[in-house]
Amino acid sequence: MWGDSFERRKWIRETWKTYSNVGKTMDVVFVVGMLQSNLKPIGSGTTQRLREEAAAQGDMLILNKVPERKSPCLKTMAWFRYASQAYPRAAFIAKTDDDAFVATIKLEANMRRFVHTPHVYIGSTLWGTYITKTFEACARRMGPMMAVGGIQEEKCMERGAIGPYPYAVGMLQVLSHQVASWMVQQSNYAEFERRATAATGTDLRPDGTPLIMDHGEDMVIGLFLYLSPFPLMPLHWGWDKLHDLCFKCERKDQIWRPITWQTVVAHHVANEDIIKTVFKNVSRLCDDQCQRKELPFEVTSLEDLCSRGSIKTVYSKCAMLKK
Repeated sequence: MWGDSFERRKWIRETWKTYSNVGKTMDVVFVVGMLQSNLKPIGSGTTQRLREEAAAQGDMLILNKVPERKSPCLKTMAWFRYASQAYPRAAFIAKTDDDAFVATIKLEANMRRFVHTPHVYIGSTLWGTYITKTFEACARRMGPMMAVGGIQEEKCMERGAIGPYPYAVGMLQVLSHQVASWMVQQSNYAEFERRATAATGTDLRPDGTPLIMDHGEDMVIGLFLYLSPFPLMPLHWGWDKLHDLCFKCERKDQIWRPITWQTVVAHHVANEDIIKTVFKNVSRLCDDQCQRKELPFEVTSLEDLCSRGSIKTVYSKCAMLKK
């Protein structure tokens, strides 16, 4: 886990972290947990390498009390908590993955239209429910009505699930500073952090699997915002802007896409050759003027979402709209 991250940070520093706005109007920070999954300290050799890299690069957040696990949930939560205090003048706080390519100029240009909007949550969305007691996602689907069917199939409500609700997938989650600051101050946020940290897999879920927060970190952030008192939902930017990267592109579902001039984030950039090729292709397809072009959102507001089909019958946030 830590071994792969050394190389990934290097590739990012050599590619998209070289965009002209990074370090000026946008900070990019690598978040590193210093505990093993079982909460024991990582090895001394790895610790020394990480601390030397952090001192040399100046772009790493070292979390001494946070474990590295399969899911980056606890690192994500710690990042939002840290950044909401460390960047008081920032308009937005975002999270991406270390196997993602981010066109930072394009991202910043498209966030500017929301600078004066207090409650902002942006990404590309899926739907589902979440079971906080056992740290399990349930009925993750492409859309709300598919999630409703999945809830019945997987018996989510009988297992204590909350939802259904939309959430921004982990490749890019953008929160306004006001939303992030509110979220990290909530008691349920701190309680989830405490429980998820303590659950190391020694106890078991009812189905016999280890009780540990090992998937669905994007659903967890979405859950806290779903439970907020604000008429807030993730604005769906679209899978043509934020997408998993395909090569032969034989799959026809909505998430896997090739690089185009509209690509803002490409996910699953697995090695050095791929990330450097993506960097070249994004630069080739989109010049400076193109990078600053506003890209449309596919879902623009809660009102827009709730006006579609039967969504208002299954999504409780729709009740917040004035009749």
